[in-house]
Amino acid sequence: MGTENIETKQPARRMRLALTAAAACAGVMAIAPAAHAETTLRVWTRSNVEARATYDNLAAAFTKKTGIKVEYFNAMTDYEQRLSRAIAGNDLPDVIINDTSSLGLMVKSGVAQEIDRASLPGAAEIQDRAWDGARGYNGKYYGVPVSAQSFVFLIRKDWREKLGLPVPKSWEDIAALAKAFTTQQPAGPGKQVYGFAFPGSATRGYTTWFMSSFLWQAGGDFIRPAAGGKYHGALDEPAAAKTVGYFRQMMCTDKVMQPGAINATTADAIASFRSGQTGIFFTGPYHIAVADQEPGRAKIEVIAAPPGPAGRADSLGEGELAYVTRTANKQAALSFITFLASGEGQRLGMNPGGFPVVRLPVNKTVNPGQVYKDPRWVTVETVYQKDAHYAPAIPDWMSMRLLTAEGLNRILANCSSDVDAGLKDLNKKVNQELARQRVLAN
Repeated sequence: MGTENIETKQPARRMRLALTAAAACAGVMAIAPAAHAETTLRVWTRSNVEARATYDNLAAAFTKKTGIKVEYFNAMTDYEQRLSRAIAGNDLPDVIINDTSSLGLMVKSGVAQEIDRASLPGAAEIQDRAWDGARGYNGKYYGVPVSAQSFVFLIRKDWREKLGLPVPKSWEDIAALAKAFTTQQPAGPGKQVYGFAFPGSATRGYTTWFMSSFLWQAGGDFIRPAAGGKYHGALDEPAAAKTVGYFRQMMCTDKVMQPGAINATTADAIASFRSGQTGIFFTGPYHIAVADQEPGRAKIEVIAAPPGPAGRADSLGEGELAYVTRTANKQAALSFITFLASGEGQRLGMNPGGFPVVRLPVNKTVNPGQVYKDPRWVTVETVYQKDAHYAPAIPDWMSMRLLTAEGLNRILANCSSDVDAGLKDLNKKVNQELARQRVLAN
């Protein structure tokens, strides 16, 4: 499913140009199977190969109920490029499953059809918080939530206990633990490890994606709402400088981040954590399963982000939306999506013991702690319900994410640069982008 741990190696600017240019009930919707006996739905997912078995199980259950067949296509490194070509060539699949941050792009490019939430079977069973991620700038819905998530810390528990250090309760504790991991050889004599895994690459906007929770925890934001549904940039506020300063301290002064962190994608960062090169990673819960394999479940712990300088513990709220495209098979597509969001579909998608494509269920009838039988997922659920913070619903958040990621990456890449001046310049570009999207406050 479309999660942030899947990479593309294209530069952020090139990707932006490519994309811009291309521009529940417990069962399924009550559609007679015979009416769709010959229908085959084409479904694209932004997912990795490990997810395929789970998707195949979902398809089999759906086909058994409806007679509608499902033909999947999943891609990793070139998903956006393939989608751009499909848009340009008018060869779209029937259903696209992608992350919530793609909503603006899907609407702007005319790919996603509007969803009538009031008439969708089972819509009342989907959490209101999850629906927030499916609402466009105009207040209308253009996708159906099928998975939710929020960030948590993965920490090498064995290293922390070996050094006799407590579970971190503040930003300062996180930084101190990262420094201890880097300097006190918790992996053994002569083994150099690093405290903090940082995916600092601007690719796909990862710098912004990763730092957003910390910015909110400091009381800052990328943009602030104004009257009339307009916004203005907020990266010239003190909270932004505090956040960038926190990361610069870890990167440039304490040197607790893994080598190459400024150019690392999330795939690089999780590889660093799994291999034992780093001991702290702030990430989505989709990485719990792979970290259980390596370095091993007994060696890691999952904790909620501690409050930041503003006393807030905001955690980036995300998930996946299922979009109905410009397809002649709209009713069959809606039937499939309704099944994904149903109690049965959510449980199958969570796939305990396998690779989940539903992280936290969006369906109110499904209890993640009971399905996973894992108290760590109760932690994830609590973080989501209490502190999840979705990105702003401006017309095109992806373009804003790419722009701010490039700016933040540039500031962090130069340890001697003027942070305040860099943020002031970046904030001007944020306002220019808001003007381009016609949502800049006067």
